[in-house]
Amino acid sequence: MHRQLTPLPMNYMKCLHCSEHSALKSEYLTFCDACGKKFPVIYKDWLAQHPGGSLEAFGREYGISEAEFTALERRKARKAGFTGRKKLTLAAAIAVFVVCTGLSFLYGPYLMAVFREPRVSAGLLEEAQWRTFRGHLIRMQSPLSLKPESPEDRPNMRVKAFQAGGKTDGIVIRMEESVYLSQSSILLETAAQQTARSMETRSGVSRFSYTSRELQIDGQPALLQQGSYVLRETAPMAFQSLIFVRGGSQVQLLVTHAADDATGKQAADKIMTSIHLN
Repeated sequence: MHRQLTPLPMNYMKCLHCSEHSALKSEYLTFCDACGKKFPVIYKDWLAQHPGGSLEAFGREYGISEAEFTALERRKARKAGFTGRKKLTLAAAIAVFVVCTGLSFLYGPYLMAVFREPRVSAGLLEEAQWRTFRGHLIRMQSPLSLKPESPEDRPNMRVKAFQAGGKTDGIVIRMEESVYLSQSSILLETAAQQTARSMETRSGVSRFSYTSRELQIDGQPALLQQGSYVLRETAPMAFQSLIFVRGGSQVQLLVTHAADDATGKQAADKIMTSIHLN
């Protein structure tokens, strides 16, 4: 009758050079199975310091158990799988970018229009859509109803704002009225420069440029700024900004839309030419 021998538990030695593990199958394990470098402590040297010691005792002291090794290999496999999925996702994103770039070169605006800012509907230009909005200093015609906003007051200044439109409309119309508490009068040119500067430094705005010209509203001077900028590095936008001052009060009427939207420009022009003083 033969007895079934229980195999001794396997231990694994970690290489200090490549961090891989080698199975401690016998007392002769001297070099790493992965990189070939010598282990700093081998069984023969350890046994000289521990007479009567066993290979199993040496493995417990300088290695890890088979259960620990199995768990370690599973973690490495999961990490490798996760890294592989990330690489696959990155490769897919690059492929989509290359395809879109290539197709935009071939088909131009017909494909890339999908990624642009919304356009203003032609129906917005119909006279029946327009109504009068009256602020403190000026009044004007608008195709959308302006509603009060809640801007933060600035030092020595009280601010009221009204806005209409948004991303789905393809156009934003904003009137902002400011009263300087510590000044009885302000300069039109200074007010216009400060207004343009605040627009240029808004979050997400780059490549900001504009031209400015003086015009008359009911015989009083005002400044009209017309320009463009890029929003979030992807959306070219156009704007018209009218600034008017009276004493220590200032008003800005700002209209923005996609840069290549002809209907949006028509709507902005119509708003600006409808302005009158109160």
